[in-house]
Amino acid sequence: MVVCGEVLLFAIGVRSALLGALALLAPGFALCGLLPAPIRAIPVARWAAAPVLGFAAVTGLVITVSWIGIDLGGVSVRLVLVALTLLGVATWPREPWPRPGVRDGLELLALVAIVAGGVALALIVVGDRPVPGNDWAKYLLYADEIRRQGALLIDNPFWMLGQPFREDPAVGAAYGSVLLLSRVSAGALAQGILVFSVLQTLAVFAYVRGNWPARRATALLAAALIAVVPASQDILGWHGLANLAALGLLGLLLAYLAELTTERPDLRSSFGLAIVLVGLLATHRLTAVIAALVFAGAVAIALVTGRRFALGAAAQGVGLAALLGIGVLADVYARQKTFGGTLGSADYDSTRVNLDLAVRDLSWVLTLLTGFGLAGLAVTRRLQRALWPAVVLLVVACALAYAYIVGLPLYYSRMVFYLPLAMAPIAAVALWQLIRLPIAAGIVGVACVAAIAVEAVPQARTVEKFYAFASPVTLRGLDALDAQLKPNEVVVTDRCWSFLSTWLLHTRTLPALEPQDIQPKAELPYARQARAVLDGTPEGRRLQRKYGIRYAVVDPTCPDAKGAVYPPPAGGTPEFASERLAIVRLPSAR
Repeated sequence: MVVCGEVLLFAIGVRSALLGALALLAPGFALCGLLPAPIRAIPVARWAAAPVLGFAAVTGLVITVSWIGIDLGGVSVRLVLVALTLLGVATWPREPWPRPGVRDGLELLALVAIVAGGVALALIVVGDRPVPGNDWAKYLLYADEIRRQGALLIDNPFWMLGQPFREDPAVGAAYGSVLLLSRVSAGALAQGILVFSVLQTLAVFAYVRGNWPARRATALLAAALIAVVPASQDILGWHGLANLAALGLLGLLLAYLAELTTERPDLRSSFGLAIVLVGLLATHRLTAVIAALVFAGAVAIALVTGRRFALGAAAQGVGLAALLGIGVLADVYARQKTFGGTLGSADYDSTRVNLDLAVRDLSWVLTLLTGFGLAGLAVTRRLQRALWPAVVLLVVACALAYAYIVGLPLYYSRMVFYLPLAMAPIAAVALWQLIRLPIAAGIVGVACVAAIAVEAVPQARTVEKFYAFASPVTLRGLDALDAQLKPNEVVVTDRCWSFLSTWLLHTRTLPALEPQDIQPKAELPYARQARAVLDGTPEGRRLQRKYGIRYAVVDPTCPDAKGAVYPPPAGGTPEFASERLAIVRLPSAR
């Protein structure tokens, strides 16, 4: 209905970013037949999981359409939406869907209230514009260029003097599609991360609701815990958009793995599993690796505990993913070829986990509730099979946080963002399994959520302030600089203003990123060149002459990898200065 409505409104000239976003997720409701059977059987769980599945399916098909050479435009994207909707309806089971009752309506209202509470917390961080963080700018620039160039495998004309867009393609496909459908300015998507924050909450609810149907409150508690945990606000602060989008898909994967390791899934579920696996690869490669480890761990446990059918079901899901994801695999491979390799684990030493900060992000309440709950389930032998995927995710995330011991390179501290996805279901299930009186369990659950929310509110404000690089004041400074720049002039920036300067100035930039900020090794030489220019070294002066660099854009409070504030650009003259932005005229390089 939403897809048809969008097409009809387009025909009469009505367009909006909100309508485009809804149309992008709507095919998931047509694809409900591909959800795990336990979720399909429960109306509210089905409604919660549908938009997550829709995001994976739509972005995967858009990536494939672009890969085979079809130009992305309003017409081609709408054809993708219509095709998926029709195919989805064809997969519906012959028997009618279970009809919702009054209790389902009340449950839906409770879920909406939880989502609204999570959004209210999120708005403390991203409620004002410009939003905090630096990374949002690269997603807007990519989406804008997708609309302009009509493809996904394209070059970035501004970043590091001109580089391929190496971002994982799914978020770009989603944002670019919304721009193509609505024709609004890219800036309208700056707060789009809120949608993915909601999808993570819905995925956790669907996972728990489908596997513990006897107690509706269990799923509502899990959703509330993931919605209010401070880590969910932290990721909004630095704008980890692709990471957050992948967390929603990973939550839905837990539901598929719960079915796969408990009972033999049907073919429809295998197709849904394949779509989620492809979606994870397209959305965030690190999360895809974590998902692969969780997948393997859950299947291994199923085999050890006598569920031999799990191996065949897993092979079927992976085989279908390879078939459906040919275009996504080709796209990701093409991007990976331009990486020039990856950095070593020593480059990520400064990202090692600080336990005090990690527990603060998770909250003491959720940490203790999960620890005691998991121990209680193990001792009382009530650790059900459906919870094993969450336990495996907990183990995998903790292990990868300390992967520097074996020299595996990754951003170690970001493993904290994966823990709530495992901890919220474990804590909720344990609470309702171990406290036999429903009223007592409900009181404890509500008290825990309230205690976490009390911690989350001040932390959300702290996060917003810490990442508030862009503001009306700093934007005025950049506007003044933009008026003085020559066409295609190169500007050097520090790590805090890297993506922001590229997007806001729309000119070539040379950002002085730290190694930990960089995934593609191919970008490391350019980051070192930028640091040389800012430090005023002989090599930096040579590069300044070569590229004609006149200005540096820096944050006076910007910390390096060890937390120390960078010195100001050597010998420069400030032309604009504020708390978070300094525009420095560099000395002539002779």
